[in-house]
Amino acid sequence: MSKTVNETRSFVQAKLAEFCKKVSQGQTRPVQKFYNDVLMGLCGTGSPSLHNIAKMLKDNVSTKKTSERLYRNMRREGLAEEIDRTLMELIRPQVTKETLFIVDESDIEKPYAKKMEGCQLVHNGSKGENTNGYLLLNIMAMIPQVGGYKLLPASSILYSSSMEIDSPKQVLQDKIIEQQVAFCGKGTYVFDRGYDDRKLIGFLVDNGVSFVIRGMGTRAVKEGISEINFKEIVHKMDFKYEFPGTRKHESFCCATRRIAVRTEDHYRKHANSVEVSLVVVRKYKNGTRKGKDFYLLCDFNDPNMTETEIIAKAMDTYRKRWSIEEVHRQMKQSMKWESMRLGSYQGMKNLNAFMALALYFLYKCKDYIHILAVGFPKLLQYVKKDWTKPKDFIYYRIADVLNTCISRIVQYKRRHSIEERRDLWQLKIRLD
Repeated sequence: MSKTVNETRSFVQAKLAEFCKKVSQGQTRPVQKFYNDVLMGLCGTGSPSLHNIAKMLKDNVSTKKTSERLYRNMRREGLAEEIDRTLMELIRPQVTKETLFIVDESDIEKPYAKKMEGCQLVHNGSKGENTNGYLLLNIMAMIPQVGGYKLLPASSILYSSSMEIDSPKQVLQDKIIEQQVAFCGKGTYVFDRGYDDRKLIGFLVDNGVSFVIRGMGTRAVKEGISEINFKEIVHKMDFKYEFPGTRKHESFCCATRRIAVRTEDHYRKHANSVEVSLVVVRKYKNGTRKGKDFYLLCDFNDPNMTETEIIAKAMDTYRKRWSIEEVHRQMKQSMKWESMRLGSYQGMKNLNAFMALALYFLYKCKDYIHILAVGFPKLLQYVKKDWTKPKDFIYYRIADVLNTCISRIVQYKRRHSIEERRDLWQLKIRLD
């Protein structure tokens, strides 16, 4: 191997060791060792299999004994909540008013699991069907930077309704309150259509949380003590604001107004309600209207914002929500998130938390992209158009680089066999 490659590997090893020490600070030495082994194994193997991690570690005991140690530690009570608080502390110094917290559900599909504790029916959005598995409540922090953005996992909670007392909505609300206290109310939360819910909207407004939710356009809107149809409100709005589109000859005609949303389940004359801004967007191409109306419900806790500023911020904020879909795709492809399998529900929650911690380290390595590109230019730049400037979402390639670097690291002092010392990339030819 070249000197540059070895230096890059050493740099990655040093950064990972520094990260492990930081997230396990204050723990006992056996727990610190456990953190170090799991994080190194997750980044080095690209798989959440504890058996594969045990094989990679190659410590002074058998793989079976190492696996048993990892399984035993992975079932510790309260470990997932502890790691979630650690994630919050890691991103707290980086959060600003412009930070976006993108909230979305994902799932871990386990259609053939029979003995996994807490397995339940979840909806698989990519296939459009229900299957056995676990629900994931993910929150990603998008932090603006000069010339791009930075993504960091803020929280990932594995959930099973058969094992938990609280509902998923209550768990999400508790996490939002916890983050708002830690981040001093900074940042804006972004939700998809599935979160267009009266109780959630009322919760966000009552707690002063800045948010943008894509509306479904099916709710009734309060006008005084009565309610009128959502479409009637849209029909009366004045579409006097025009914004340039993302493509040639494309434009957006927009309108906005304050509406009252009932927060109680059933209608009554004096039902509780909250006020939010409704933004309606219509797309035009070459003067012809395309598609259906696009609804955004938002509140930015700034009474001095003009209507133009509200529309522009709502559109720009929601447009960036799509990045979490790419995160979910990478989680399931390059990190093999769905291959997690443990018989214990507590173990699954803890392993999911460690995966989020490993994902944080992977995404944080984008800050060192200039160093990784020197050691592994072909892994980071597949085509010529990427040579001048790497893409914003380059985390697939960073995952390849980390896997290549960490999988070759010797963590424990043990003499390897001849097969283990051979160059992994060498073509093996047998001569009879």
